[in-house]
Amino acid sequence: MQLQESAAKADASDLLQKIEQATDALHAERKKGSIAGGKVSGGLVEITDLQNLAVISDLHGDSVSFFKILDEINYEQFLVNPMNKLVFLGDYVDRGSDSIGVMYSVCYLKHTYPDSVVLMRGNHESPSEFPFSSHDLPYKIEGRFGSGSKKVYSKLLSMFKLLALATMVQQKLLLVHGGLPTEDVVIENYRESISTAQENHIQSRVLEELLWNDPRNVDGAPGWEPSRRGIGRHFGSSISRKWLKASGTKAIVRGHEPCQGFRMDHDGMVLTLFSCKEAYPSFKAAYLMLNANQLGNIGNAKDLSQYVRFPA
Repeated sequence: MQLQESAAKADASDLLQKIEQATDALHAERKKGSIAGGKVSGGLVEITDLQNLAVISDLHGDSVSFFKILDEINYEQFLVNPMNKLVFLGDYVDRGSDSIGVMYSVCYLKHTYPDSVVLMRGNHESPSEFPFSSHDLPYKIEGRFGSGSKKVYSKLLSMFKLLALATMVQQKLLLVHGGLPTEDVVIENYRESISTAQENHIQSRVLEELLWNDPRNVDGAPGWEPSRRGIGRHFGSSISRKWLKASGTKAIVRGHEPCQGFRMDHDGMVLTLFSCKEAYPSFKAAYLMLNANQLGNIGNAKDLSQYVRFPA
């Protein structure tokens, strides 16, 4: 695969160019307020018309799994059609051995196929707002590029702030990286809450919860508990139910937690998807792939699970 070779050979200037091109594409769609078949409002992407959908979750520097998935979906043929969508749920970097190769490739895809690729933000793309100990990206960049590393990392941090925080697909799926914000006022005004979450993250928990929350069995009011991660919250099925009702969607898709490719939570309301294996060898990597007709028949996350695929 030519992209894989280019990513492996990239120097600091090559990577900088790809980051800047992807950043320009992200700025352009926010300024235009649209993407083919949908609209963009700050951190919220809403896809109302598409032909085929693929979803890739956490990659964590696992370029082997990533390129297997790209090969299986025949990405060049898939992405050349702007009415096909490849949505990334975030966590491109850290833990694995090739965060740089993954980032180079993701930026290339966004620049080359801007209307077909949706880049979402994971908690590992928020080290400025929420510092955490396992963020090894700057050390990987310095180890590979030496003196050029600071500029590369600075450009990446700027780009991370432009990544989508939630994606709604045809009033069927609500895609987030971590989980669902827990406050009723946020749920009632979810479009504004999500679209402005980055700008308001000092005053509001919305950004933190979208990137860090996890579904758990939490009974009774208020429907959440503090997260054992030390940041974010655990949200219960009552929160999932409120979000599905407010957004008019049928299933929540998120990443953030290693699993055997996928996992069901909250009585079939939430599907957790995971796409990397290198840093978690006891788990499996998977991705979602389905067409518009199949999506139209989705009634819950259990229905969606039949479209989970495992790269060979």
